[in-house]
Amino acid sequence: MEPYPEDLLIAVANLYFLEDFTQKEIAERMGQSRIAVTRMLKRARDEGLVRISIERPLPEHVDLALKLERRFGLASATVVPTGANAKATLQEIGKAGARVLERQSLSGQRLGVAWSETVRSILPYVERIASPPLCVNELAGTYLAPSTPYGVSFPLAEKLGVALESIPMPVLVRSARVRTMMIQEPAIGKALENAAKVRLAIVGLGNVSRDSSIMKTGYIEPEYLVELKMKGAVGDILMRYYDEQGRSISTSFSDKIVSLSMDRIRQIPFVLALAFGSKKVAAIHGALCGRLIQGLVTDSRSAEALLRHA
Repeated sequence: MEPYPEDLLIAVANLYFLEDFTQKEIAERMGQSRIAVTRMLKRARDEGLVRISIERPLPEHVDLALKLERRFGLASATVVPTGANAKATLQEIGKAGARVLERQSLSGQRLGVAWSETVRSILPYVERIASPPLCVNELAGTYLAPSTPYGVSFPLAEKLGVALESIPMPVLVRSARVRTMMIQEPAIGKALENAAKVRLAIVGLGNVSRDSSIMKTGYIEPEYLVELKMKGAVGDILMRYYDEQGRSISTSFSDKIVSLSMDRIRQIPFVLALAFGSKKVAAIHGALCGRLIQGLVTDSRSAEALLRHA
């Protein structure tokens, strides 16, 4: 540990905390590097020369976000207060998700999204960003019935003012043979390859129940649900299922799915999940344990349950 005279530590601390000098200004004034000033400020706190007192504790949702980051090694966690009902909470999740997106520097890089009711909640709050992505990429087959309110990619690309690279086929097809034939189409094959190149992916997390979005769309048959439960599945990303430790689960319909593989998902630099609610806690926890996601937007009640679960 590099020694610093106490007088120097006291001088640096006073200039920074009381005189409002920046670290750069202190470095120039004291003939030190900025790194040395940073170290001296830390040393001053560690040795009790500086004591910082804040009269009120962190707001609960900020404290919960920090605990989630530390417990699960997340790069980013955002926790919103739980609303009076699910609709109110979803609205706050959407606002927070849009803010996370706006903070990203995506110039010249790809943004990936998956169809999801929760991810769709960001749309009313997304604005043009300073560094827009190269394009929006769909991460899974997104052919949905017109009545299904889960589509995200087209309105998001429109709001950001960028192109959309779509995968215009169902996320689950009749057979592996049909899947193979369809992805041999140049546009679809290329779109799947480019989907693996996204820097940021915004996804929802599915649970394994009759209430899941994938069940509501009619893609998953009841026998598939039985199979998933027997194999210990707790959730999915892009219909790629995993257990409570985030380990990938192979199913009888895995080769019929049109989406990024679990290996490809793990290679995405930043996967941001938007998920909340008591029915999603096991799915969120599994994704966290398996390091399948690097960012999370959730609500305070779900965050508390995740920390208890851990």
